[in-house]
Amino acid sequence: MVSQGAYYTPRDPGDYYDLSQVPHQEKTRKQKLMWRLIAGGLALVIVIVVVVVAVVVTRKHKTNDTPSSQYAVSPYANLIRLGPEAGTQSLESKTGRILVVGDVHGCVNEFNKLVDKLELTSQDQLILAGDITSKGPDSIGVLRKAKEIGALCVRGNHDDKVVRLKTFELQKGAGAMSPSKAVMPEGNVGDPLKFSNYHSVLAKNMTMDEYNYLSSCPMILSFPSLNNSVVVHAGLDPTIPDLNNQVPYLVMNMRDIDHGLPTPDNKIGTPWATLWNAAQQNQSQPTRVFYGHASSRGLQIDKYTFGVDTGCVDGGHLTAIDMKTLQLTSVSCLKYDNDDD
Repeated sequence: MVSQGAYYTPRDPGDYYDLSQVPHQEKTRKQKLMWRLIAGGLALVIVIVVVVVAVVVTRKHKTNDTPSSQYAVSPYANLIRLGPEAGTQSLESKTGRILVVGDVHGCVNEFNKLVDKLELTSQDQLILAGDITSKGPDSIGVLRKAKEIGALCVRGNHDDKVVRLKTFELQKGAGAMSPSKAVMPEGNVGDPLKFSNYHSVLAKNMTMDEYNYLSSCPMILSFPSLNNSVVVHAGLDPTIPDLNNQVPYLVMNMRDIDHGLPTPDNKIGTPWATLWNAAQQNQSQPTRVFYGHASSRGLQIDKYTFGVDTGCVDGGHLTAIDMKTLQLTSVSCLKYDNDDD
């Protein structure tokens, strides 16, 4: 009689194997751990491959997008890209100092102090390097003073927001600036604005004279006869030789260049001015750039770039530089409470 648990082979019904007699080998704890590690390692490799592929695809898409397509110009920008001929001619007629002033940011008392200290004559010309407005206590006062003394200017990123909001109000009416949390319809701009944005208060309080002055500040002022110099607010892309082709949002906002692309972010790439200076070394007629915007980096005087935003609104200084001699003049500033970019 066959014992329980026997297994008959199909070849010979008389033969059988007793499974209870077959050796059975259990996996050891060490072997189980090894297989778990192998499985975990394979899973990790799969995840890494998926992430790498995703990053490569994303970067490829970003590379294929040009800065112009990424940063559209608002239909309400009312922007002049390059300084008008009238501004250039009036500058060339001046025999005195050509002075570029860093970000005033509505600090009217400090601006008045600097103007008094400079003792301007009719042969001098003052140029404001953008961000004339916002953050400080009296942007309207700064605009009035700048217009009174005939200061030239370029548009800063904060000035641009004020102009866009005011232009929208003029075209659509103040009643259209609602609900407050709604985003103003501007297309694919680099800095979408809500109607509740704090720049809207300044925009609504500006007169047409003040609006006309601020909106007349071009993206770039170019003075070929003055050592081939330009004035901008934030910077220039070294890979774009034609000033007319520079991207407005980046000219008013850039700080660094990361993987060949200008960015408004700070300390994630190489400062644009570093790359600009390197690029000008090989030019037969190098371009000098005077700019503001970079208060966190302080005064920056290089061979071909001159950064003069010395953080007045944050309690630093308001600084002017003579484009001919590079002589600096500054006044100290009070610190004003502001939490906005």
